[in-house]
Amino acid sequence: MALLKVTDLSVSYGHIDALHHVSVEANEGEIVSIIGSNGAGKTTILRTISGLVKAKGGTIEFQGEPVPKQPHKIVQKGIVHVPEGRRTFSGLTIRDNLLVGGYLYKGKELEERLEEQYKLFPILEERKNQFAGTLSGGEQQMLAIARGLMAKPKILLLDEPSMGLAPLIVNQVFDIIRRIRDTGVTILLVEQNARKALGICDKAYVLENGRINISGTGDELMHSDVVRKAYLGG
Repeated sequence: MALLKVTDLSVSYGHIDALHHVSVEANEGEIVSIIGSNGAGKTTILRTISGLVKAKGGTIEFQGEPVPKQPHKIVQKGIVHVPEGRRTFSGLTIRDNLLVGGYLYKGKELEERLEEQYKLFPILEERKNQFAGTLSGGEQQMLAIARGLMAKPKILLLDEPSMGLAPLIVNQVFDIIRRIRDTGVTILLVEQNARKALGICDKAYVLENGRINISGTGDELMHSDVVRKAYLGG
């Protein structure tokens, strides 16, 4: 049974159809990538799964049950969304940003969640009393991911984690994504850097104009002529 199963998902913004009968699955322990051009509807899929956008049709199931409608209940189920653009709280310290992410926990359990993030992101522990707004783009992305992990997700929805980052930092972020998967967290990754996204994933989907055009393993899509011409520059 799939951990997350999206079936025939359709979403409209007013009269504009954003998604047309999209079906996506993620099994436990997988990295699943969704690639596609700007405006294809990739972010809309994540926003609908996490309850920020209402579906016009289709179903979303998690662990075999329908996903709740309210975003906070979706987080409680173990579905956590790290949005595009990082969106850290610039006027709060790193530690306080993390505490916001861990609002479901208290006392000793909350401190354990903090310690886990500091192990995964040593730079955040070094700078825990620094304001988030003073961090570099790469550090803010690490903070955004760590804040998401504070809620102890079963699946992490990552939206464009490499956006605006230098190539060396992009490599670091993708190494961290692998390490998160190795701790048992399933990852649904939306990413414009198709080469990186396909290189890291177990399964991938290509979204074009709100429809799934191709799907397969990361390796299969990396070697698909259609995908190479459209997204890999060759």
